[in-house]
Amino acid sequence: MKNDHVSRRRFLGISAAAAGASLAAKTIVLDPEPAFAAPQSAAPSDRVRFGIIGVGMQGSGLLAHAIQLPGVECLAACDLYDGRHTLAREIVKPDLPATRRYQELLENKEIDCLIGAVPDHWHKQLVVDAVSAGKDIYCEKPMSHSVADGVAMVAASQKANRFVQVGSQRVSAVICAKARQLIAEGAIGELMMVEGFLGRNDPSGAWEYPPPPDLSTQNLDWDTWQGTVPKRAFDPNIFARWRCWKEYGTGVAGDLLVHLISGMLFVLSLNEAPKRAMSMGGIRRWKDGDARNLSLHGIEGNSRTDEHRGYSFSTKRG
Repeated sequence: MKNDHVSRRRFLGISAAAAGASLAAKTIVLDPEPAFAAPQSAAPSDRVRFGIIGVGMQGSGLLAHAIQLPGVECLAACDLYDGRHTLAREIVKPDLPATRRYQELLENKEIDCLIGAVPDHWHKQLVVDAVSAGKDIYCEKPMSHSVADGVAMVAASQKANRFVQVGSQRVSAVICAKARQLIAEGAIGELMMVEGFLGRNDPSGAWEYPPPPDLSTQNLDWDTWQGTVPKRAFDPNIFARWRCWKEYGTGVAGDLLVHLISGMLFVLSLNEAPKRAMSMGGIRRWKDGDARNLSLHGIEGNSRTDEHRGYSFSTKRG
């Protein structure tokens, strides 16, 4: 196979997931038909075959849109909850191979690349294992559960010389690309400040999704799902609402602030860490000592996140 085919296959594999991420999030675009939606065809030698690990809310959206791209085929799916095996087969085809062991996808030589849509605390291990097995991988944002995890992921991808793409819808949005162009051309004049805001100020909280009604330790590998964190008894709410606990998620910052920061950096053509940062937070709705409300909203015990907290930032140039 020629080198240009190899490059195209690898590029398509990663781009398929990126396009899927944009569509799954209903990204606003300026063009009525984005480039990846135009009718195309692909030679058999250029077909990209991928596997998906994690077929939850985000993963199922990525899967549904990725298989619509020309020359892209899903060969296998993995999820620790058996109900999502059924979902993956409904999206792709009734006989799609599905497993609880993602290692089976790594061992499959026919799979060119992977989509990883798993809780934050699994990102590092999944990416390291994927690139070490010779697979390119698209991983959902945020990149890592900790700074150390991110460093390990970068080192592993560089050592294996594989592509790792981290999903962030604003970086893939045509409207942000247009803003980037206008700013670069000086169309809006000298840029002095950028402001952004996202919040979760709602009495019902955030991420409080209902667990699957049939969820049990018979159809979910609970111990494996917990990964390397201290083990705790089976809890359907933790499985469905993992962003509410620091052991598994990264809270409002990992779910929402990442969009503000990645979008800002992309639009401003910046690729560097901030020189200064400041963070503030607290319980803004519930009165001190209201244990019932705090418990209901995932704040008690070793839970990390306060869903009623928002994030904002501003940055000045010059």
